[in-house]
Amino acid sequence: MMKLRTLLLLLPCLLWAPLALAQTPDVTTYYEPMEGGAIRYLTMAAPTLGGSPSHQVSLALALRNNQATSVTLTSVLIDFPGTTLLTAMSTSVVVPANAVRNWSFSTPQNIILPNPAPSIIRMRLFFTGYPTPLMETFTLAAYQAPTPSGSNHFWGRVGDLRPHEYWQGMGAVHGTSVQGCQLFAHDVGIYGWTGSGWSDLLPGTDGSQNEHYRQWGKPIYSATAGTVKSFVNTDPTNFPVGSVNPASHGGGNSFIIDNGTYVVGYAHMQAGSLNPSLTTVGAVVRVGDFLGLLGNSGSSSKPHLHIGAIASNKSSTLWSPQCGGPLRPLPLDGAYAIDQAALTPWFGMEHLAPWSPMDGVGIPSGAAPHHINSLIWPSASPPRVLSNAVVNDFALGTNGQLWVVRNNDAVLTTNDRLSIPVDTGVYLDVNPGGAAKAIAVTATTPYVIGTNDFVYRGTSAGWVQTTQTARRITVDESTGKVWAIGLDDKVYAFNPSTLVWSANSPTSSTGKDIAVAQGIAYIIGMDDRVWKHNGSSFVQLPATTTLKRLAVDGTSGKLWGIGANDGLWSSTGGSTWAEHPGGIRAFDLTVFQGTPYVRGLDNGVWKMEGFGSSRVNVVLP
Repeated sequence: MMKLRTLLLLLPCLLWAPLALAQTPDVTTYYEPMEGGAIRYLTMAAPTLGGSPSHQVSLALALRNNQATSVTLTSVLIDFPGTTLLTAMSTSVVVPANAVRNWSFSTPQNIILPNPAPSIIRMRLFFTGYPTPLMETFTLAAYQAPTPSGSNHFWGRVGDLRPHEYWQGMGAVHGTSVQGCQLFAHDVGIYGWTGSGWSDLLPGTDGSQNEHYRQWGKPIYSATAGTVKSFVNTDPTNFPVGSVNPASHGGGNSFIIDNGTYVVGYAHMQAGSLNPSLTTVGAVVRVGDFLGLLGNSGSSSKPHLHIGAIASNKSSTLWSPQCGGPLRPLPLDGAYAIDQAALTPWFGMEHLAPWSPMDGVGIPSGAAPHHINSLIWPSASPPRVLSNAVVNDFALGTNGQLWVVRNNDAVLTTNDRLSIPVDTGVYLDVNPGGAAKAIAVTATTPYVIGTNDFVYRGTSAGWVQTTQTARRITVDESTGKVWAIGLDDKVYAFNPSTLVWSANSPTSSTGKDIAVAQGIAYIIGMDDRVWKHNGSSFVQLPATTTLKRLAVDGTSGKLWGIGANDGLWSSTGGSTWAEHPGGIRAFDLTVFQGTPYVRGLDNGVWKMEGFGSSRVNVVLP
């Protein structure tokens, strides 16, 4: 039998032994982003060439309480062994017994590490009533996206920008959303030079209309391959600017695209603008596929694109359905970035500025201590000043290939297509060469009016002269036929199968310009009004509007023209004509994939937008 003295001596040990075993609570932790046993950070591009990159650490934590009593997380201490870097964060997360609760960084708590980044991160979690923090040490490593390149292709293209326009964004500044899942996301737009600084507003506008913003209507292209997980295409545009429609989805018109392990979301696009071939759950998406037009829908106060990523292999036990999955960084390639302030002194010589390549890194940090607004050139090739190339005539093939006759009569064509992402602008090559006055293109064959007024057909062996002279020329994509206004002002047609012109076809009517679609010919008569061929003769359309140039949409049959005031006009059926808003002024036009392209008064090629137009930039060899 134990003596009383011995029992009294042992009693303190018996009482304190359970407390000694409970210096830290019994909780299990899950950190994100974590892959391969390492916590992952995003390396962000240097703000200028030769500068130092930085590294964004943003964490979300799930706590599983394995005890029968609740615990409260009160603070988190993070350090990086081997360095003097130390960050302390206060919090108050109550985790009920046998439950899971989440905590994440707030945006100001993002840790921006200098270069080189440490290789170890140590977490200390402090809980109320427990004298010893829960301490865990992890490998710290750069994140690579689950794509063949380890990153995502930039979502814009040079060909959609006006001269001296750039995408604009900041890294490490986006809000958290649910459980921090958007800490690596971006809200981006387009900035251009105003004459005294950089702005996303078009000259002469005040920002009260969505169309006043440079980014409004800009095409967005897929940064990754995958399949469509969900989409919205019917949310209204927020107006007035600054208001939010309460009936909209948070992301507005959007795509969620999943490659199996990585989900990328694109939000706030224009209603009805989403690519119809992709508006099916499960639709296959390739890198660079057109997704939709940038807009202002959902939880958005002005036009912009929201883009962000999460892991698709989420655990419903740990991560809320509102977030969709744990946060993931968004490394990018196919772009160059520069501090907006650093570019300013180089205006007009932007190609000489110290641009920083983005080859698997994020947009430079906008968080403290950097506070950088970055301008981004969406190209895998170094930036260059885009040329305002002067053209005398132009045409677009059904594949999006741009052909032009330059002001020196040279015939040029592009390597790139306007219907797919153009990485480096529209490069023009002399192909197949020659000199001309005007040009028209079928799906496979260019035709030009030579300097001797004869029509030539382009072949692999060079230009072949036909027997017809002409003032104006066009093609009918539905039949491949070439149509012309001869030097005698009469209408002629060329059959590509027989290589024969039909004289005075279909009648002896005369005109100044011609447009043909779906086998139906339209001309601008000698009275400057539009006439339509009814199968046997040309009949004047009822509208009294007078035009100088004419085009027709081969899909819808909608008529487009350049009016006497050089404005862009359109008509459905020819009974009435309406001028396009935004003050477009042009010499000539064509229609490609339902969108008019014009030769502006500066003799450059411009694309019609919802408000005004944007320059199709061409870079000469």
